[in-house]
Amino acid sequence: MAGIVAVSDAEIKRARNVAYILAHCMRMLQHRGKAYWKIMVGKNSVDGDGPLPYEERIVKIVSDGKLTGFDGIGFLSKRRPESSGFKHSQIALDGFLVDTEKLYLHPMIDGARDCDPLYQIYCIFKTLLTRNRDPLKATDFLDRHLRGNMLVRIGGNIYAYRNNTGFKPLVLGSNKDGTLHVIASENSLRISLVDLTFRDVAPGELLKLDRSSEPITLSTQHSPNMVVDPFEFIRESNVASIVNGKSIYEIRKNIGKEQSKFLSGRFQIESAFAEPDYTRPMGLGFSLEYQKNHKMFEMGEGVIKDRYDDSDHMIDFSEEVSKYKLLTTSKSLKFVVENLVSNKSIGTIQGTIQTGGTVKETIHYLRKSEAREIIVIVSYPPTIDGRQVGLYTQNRDLIANKYLGKVSSIDEINIMISNEIGANEVYYNSPTSLARGIGIAEGNLWFPEWIRFLEYQ
Repeated sequence: MAGIVAVSDAEIKRARNVAYILAHCMRMLQHRGKAYWKIMVGKNSVDGDGPLPYEERIVKIVSDGKLTGFDGIGFLSKRRPESSGFKHSQIALDGFLVDTEKLYLHPMIDGARDCDPLYQIYCIFKTLLTRNRDPLKATDFLDRHLRGNMLVRIGGNIYAYRNNTGFKPLVLGSNKDGTLHVIASENSLRISLVDLTFRDVAPGELLKLDRSSEPITLSTQHSPNMVVDPFEFIRESNVASIVNGKSIYEIRKNIGKEQSKFLSGRFQIESAFAEPDYTRPMGLGFSLEYQKNHKMFEMGEGVIKDRYDDSDHMIDFSEEVSKYKLLTTSKSLKFVVENLVSNKSIGTIQGTIQTGGTVKETIHYLRKSEAREIIVIVSYPPTIDGRQVGLYTQNRDLIANKYLGKVSSIDEINIMISNEIGANEVYYNSPTSLARGIGIAEGNLWFPEWIRFLEYQ
């Protein structure tokens, strides 16, 4: 989806450091978005496409963009935002907007009547908060239209809001002196920012960052129902993050364990390999549980992904780079240990199946290594209408789109997708099993309509 960061630094001597602190935090959050970045410090901003530049280039960007000030906002996205609201206001959004069709009728719309929904929401929120001085009405308005978190800079202050369902995580980090404060999409930043103590921003909490004081809670909105994004637990959050007091690593491991309990009687495999990297905890949990009832099952790593670019060892290969390498050199970014695969029944644990490109490539090289049987185990429920996987895949060529409205159970979609990708069998996770793995009631996880009603027979 997106990575968002806000920094407020009260130390006069560190006015030039805010942009660098922002860049450091954003670099740590690049798993949340590598297609587009934007740094806003004071009244100035710079943006660009692709991964965030490294030190030498950042120094030049800060100098040329005159990014000097005591506060700033950073934004990372998995695609370049189309909304002009990002251009005309200092705003960062991790989430999505709903029920925006009638915003032009709002009495506080003023001159934004013909603008796009994001800018309309920004203007109405700004009016309610600063002109009417009513933070409760401002946050109530946001909760009607925002699923996720928003950062905005208004009148020299930064405001951060986490919608009242707690849909996406948001944290506040502060140093001991109370001079440096960071708001971010996740607390994995604590690994590097060791001098900061982090806490969760409460669902429904509106924070104000003002360098003249500590962060101020302007309002709290309590919701009777928590509705969180399950994709945070599958892939979005860094594996080192803690969400609602729970380790993402342990949650992913438990997702694999619960899926193994549900599926272990449906097939016989001799090994299971996690691919791509973020599914390794799921693979471990699945394997440890599966091994309890299948004594011939062996744990190991038979598919190794070469996930780093030779020119920059910290930047992941994108899908496009992977496809380019495969087409031009006939070499994959994956290495298969043939003696662990040959003539064996293999399980490949995938986080999602979206276009099918990743899993097809894995199956191709497993077949090439003479795997006898390939069972695909998917950690996320079926991708049908494209709205749920990270909430940014609406316009992609999703492999399961053609089955929208034509299947009544996960069993049916399993068969259809296995035929398409060339696997012996496919087993998607179910919403019920995923909820158990995360440790939350299914009703508190956000799923599109088609996902919520698809289950195993």
